[in-house]
Amino acid sequence: MKGNSNSSKIKIIIIVLILITAAAIGVTIWALFFRGKEEPVLAPDYAPQEEEQYAEDIPDDEGEKLESPEGGGSVSLTYSREVSIDLGERKAELHFGNPGKSNQDMVIQIVIQDNVIVQSGTLKPGKQVNSLELLADAEDKLTAGTYDGRFNILYYDQETGEKAIVNTEIPITVDVAE
Repeated sequence: MKGNSNSSKIKIIIIVLILITAAAIGVTIWALFFRGKEEPVLAPDYAPQEEEQYAEDIPDDEGEKLESPEGGGSVSLTYSREVSIDLGERKAELHFGNPGKSNQDMVIQIVIQDNVIVQSGTLKPGKQVNSLELLADAEDKLTAGTYDGRFNILYYDQETGEKAIVNTEIPITVDVAE
């Protein structure tokens, strides 16, 4: 009788292990082939040809260019850590400036939970933005509420348009309204 009892326990253990293995294989197949794929927004290697359409001159911006070593760059930033997004208008209201004393062009991204929801065109020194359009489908990723986010600032050489090695990340608070 003891032989039958041990044999049935082993059969039950084998069946449970087969079920666990089948479930793990099913989850793996789902994750690889059927889960929704989010397309990340890539940072361009060269500054976009088009300047940011909402860029405007910074009033009373009369600083001398910052000194930088050969092949390097220097920047100055003005910004607010508060961003408001109106999903109905598909716009982000913010304040971000690239003062004239900078010697790098910039592209600004607003990132929430590792999703780029806004990306500007090129922001030249002496320019600022107070409004940017959301990327396509960004409003589908957001609902009304307050989020922790970040500005991701990408720097580009003014002469060659080549992307700098260094980026800047600035924590921000993003209020989203429908």
